[in-house]
Amino acid sequence: MKHFWKGFHHTTKSAAPVRFKKHVIVIYYSSEDPRSSTFRSGVHNLSIKYPSVAVKSIDIHRDPLKPARHDIHSTPTAILLKDGREVDRVSADDGTALLGTLFRRAQT
Repeated sequence: MKHFWKGFHHTTKSAAPVRFKKHVIVIYYSSEDPRSSTFRSGVHNLSIKYPSVAVKSIDIHRDPLKPARHDIHSTPTAILLKDGREVDRVSADDGTALLGTLFRRAQT
């Protein structure tokens, strides 16, 4: 029995540790754009409906380097991130129905 447990004494890394998959919705908006204010109010209403979804809002005029990371060309734009990687993207032109599906996807 002593020799049996000797094989388990050495640890090897055969697989990456399992991490919790975290969803975050990032809203890029412009404080000068009237479409951004209506888009943000829709996001606010959906965040009340889906309280488990984390939402981060970024004003493109305050932090101009962050939109370049996600290749943002128009505002407002919502991006669904899973473990820091983009999964889906919705802009104001897509409508609020797709914004609702983005929140539903983030909840799963």
